[in-house]
Amino acid sequence: MEAFIVPLLLIRLMMTNKGHIKEIGDSRVFIVEDNDMHSLMMDYLLSKETMANIKKFKSGEECIENLNLKPDVVILDYGLPGINGIQTLMQIKKHDPEIPVIVITGNTDEEVAQNFLDAGVYDYIQKEENAFEQVSKVTDSILNIMAQKEAKVEYRQSIVFGWGILILATLISIISWVLLRH
Repeated sequence: MEAFIVPLLLIRLMMTNKGHIKEIGDSRVFIVEDNDMHSLMMDYLLSKETMANIKKFKSGEECIENLNLKPDVVILDYGLPGINGIQTLMQIKKHDPEIPVIVITGNTDEEVAQNFLDAGVYDYIQKEENAFEQVSKVTDSILNIMAQKEAKVEYRQSIVFGWGILILATLISIISWVLLRH
């Protein structure tokens, strides 16, 4: 009978080990905007729509210096003091090409828009009526997609872990049974 205690304990461990799935509240959003009113508006709208941690920066350089904080999404203006939005985007993508970057700008130059799109921007939004609401919705959508992807990965890992524990428990039971019979 004691031969089955260890396998049962391992199975119980498997069933209680759920890991941690990243939730939207764990997400980090960078707002890179030199216009205080625009920055506050985006912060306000994002705070209403999501529980993400929001960090605001007034320049591309500040954003780049803080990439070690691992943002999940970057909202980026084009016309920034110091390096512009395109240069900032290039540095972000150099640091981590997987970070989704949403550009929001008052610039209407189609060549600038094309440069951003070519550089891998997730979305390009003109600053016009409802632009900030659009940014908020796109950001929320990105965070939801990321949370779902992470949940799928966690689920797959738990399945693999579960099978591993089950196989281990079975082997321990068989070995224990064989040892007790001799």
